[in-house]
Amino acid sequence: MYSFNSTGCLSTLLFLLILYFLVKELWWLFVGIAIIVIVAYYANLLYVQILQNKIDKERNYNPEMGEVFKVCPYCNSKVKVTAITCPHCNRALN
Repeated sequence: MYSFNSTGCLSTLLFLLILYFLVKELWWLFVGIAIIVIVAYYANLLYVQILQNKIDKERNYNPEMGEVFKVCPYCNSKVKVTAITCPHCNRALN
């Protein structure tokens, strides 16, 4: 009528003992991994923000008085002399 499955019970008990050991003895490993994940997340946000600021600075280029610049033949925006592509329309400056 009722059968006792000792293999399932034994594997569950073994799993719970391993989990208890990991939580009790290696808690510092979990905390370290969590800290690394949090630092990586905020470092990525900072990198994206710096990259976006750099792109915005290139797009909003305003030459100073007497500075030589190029004019994009496609969108008529002012770009630096050293620019290879236009930061506004991303076309090659020939």
